[in-house]
Amino acid sequence: MILQSIEAPAIGQYWEGQGGLYAGIMPDYVGHEPKHLIFSVDEAVDIEWGTGYSPEATSRTDGAANTQALLAQRMPHPAAKWADDYEKDGHTDFHLPSIAELDVAYVTMPERFVENDMYWSSTDRNAAMVHARNFGDMDMPFFFKTFTGRARAVRTVPV
Repeated sequence: MILQSIEAPAIGQYWEGQGGLYAGIMPDYVGHEPKHLIFSVDEAVDIEWGTGYSPEATSRTDGAANTQALLAQRMPHPAAKWADDYEKDGHTDFHLPSIAELDVAYVTMPERFVENDMYWSSTDRNAAMVHARNFGDMDMPFFFKTFTGRARAVRTVPV
């Protein structure tokens, strides 16, 4: 079997045929292979995260698993549903990013996000708060679930 290498674009550029903006490579975390991160160009604005606490959605690195755990809950999770429903360039495997996936985008392409607005992650924290990322000067790693924020979908491609 011959493995084919994938030619990624420059960081922050649209990856033709892959459905979004290339944020770089998510490092290898315990039990996970490195992967390319591709963020949606579209985003949800003033969207709710949801309610309740989902202990199955606390992974800091696996946004896809978190998203599926949130969608399996009785209570609605609008940001996770929006990300899961997102489709671009024929790809339907998007999810709400984990906090680590959002952190990669924060480091590599912050200019592609709205400065000083909060973006939801899929990483739950407790009944009242969720991990979130501000793409400005405000260092606020958690956000109250009762507020509205922004959401971007992300998909991954193995390196």
